[in-house]
Amino acid sequence: MSSILLQEDIKIIESRLMQFEEKTGCELLLVVAKSSDPYPAASLRFGIVGGFVLAVIFSFFFEFTHHGLYPLCFLAFVLFMSWVGRFDFFKKLALSDQEVNRETEEKAIESFFQLGSSKVSHNLTAMIMISFLEKKIHVLVDEKLKEQITQEELNELVELMKIQFKNGNNCLGFIHSIEKLETKILNDFGGKVIEAHVSELANQIFFI
Repeated sequence: MSSILLQEDIKIIESRLMQFEEKTGCELLLVVAKSSDPYPAASLRFGIVGGFVLAVIFSFFFEFTHHGLYPLCFLAFVLFMSWVGRFDFFKKLALSDQEVNRETEEKAIESFFQLGSSKVSHNLTAMIMISFLEKKIHVLVDEKLKEQITQEELNELVELMKIQFKNGNNCLGFIHSIEKLETKILNDFGGKVIEAHVSELANQIFFI
């Protein structure tokens, strides 16, 4: 994950994470995923389409004496382009919005439970998850925070958070995201959610 965040950036973000918890009385879970799923179907789709295109181009320049070789040629191109489709740049070309939304949402819910809510004795956990392949951000909050913060408001926060990430400023994107969520919680709860707060989660970024 060194290509996503430098070691110096990680220290700055984790320091800001601790400030968030001190100010709000809530746990904050930061999750960075290179991708939310390996998307094997996307690689296969890229392979079939790419293989077909290559086969058509190939047929303009070469002609087999035995027509039975054409299906074998097509199959070889499909296998080759499916391998090419495993690389992120090409895989993204074959991803659908529905597929991306489903997989990133499922990964966010899974991460929130496994890394956060299942490991604490309270319901004051918030999570910011960034999945970089899909360029998706998810913000989830626990039951206590849902009393004042709706999912629509969280979705609005996500749109504001995207600006720095789109510009490639990953560190600033995290800091901006934490600040926006902190401001939202403090405003909606009129200050710190709970005074006597002891952090039960590691104050670190989880790379998955």
